[in-house]
Amino acid sequence: MITCLHPADVITVDAMPLVRPYVVEWERERDEHDRRRLQRERRRAAVLATLGQDYVPVPWEVAV
Repeated sequence: MITCLHPADVITVDAMPLVRPYVVEWERERDEHDRRRLQRERRRAAVLATLGQDYVPVPWEVAV
């Protein structure tokens, strides 16, 4: 979720705030990216566990 919206991204209609569609789409894409990254990490950890190794994420992958 975007923590600080630009005032132009929020439209007030009938006293209810509405967010522009591109902001909602950006959040949806970001969530999908995070979901794929976490799934990739889970798969990697499972494969390494079958080999008897611990999974330790490398710093540049954690920051992405």
